[in-house]
Amino acid sequence: MSASSSKPLSEAEQIVQLEKELAWAKLKIQVLEERLRMQRIQKYGPSSEKLSNEQLELLELEPGVSNVEVQAESQREPLPVPAKRPAPRPRPGRQELPAALPRVERVIA
Repeated sequence: MSASSSKPLSEAEQIVQLEKELAWAKLKIQVLEERLRMQRIQKYGPSSEKLSNEQLELLELEPGVSNVEVQAESQREPLPVPAKRPAPRPRPGRQELPAALPRVERVIA
């Protein structure tokens, strides 16, 4: 409590003092959260990009993410969505011989 604890505080005074301490603690938490948010923005986000607090928190928890990687990812164009399915792959096995190839039939007994 305070340094003048020579006389005991009444219950009402204790409540007022605790409310003041609680208000101060809430303000301190807000200041620290804002500092952390600003550090994350400085570390991960370019000034033109607006990242939400949740996105910044995810980046902070991601192992091995560098500032360069985040900037490169933010500037990358989205991947194109394929309009149709890709052509089926050829099946493994013997390939057909060219038609122009001369053919000789031999019957082996």
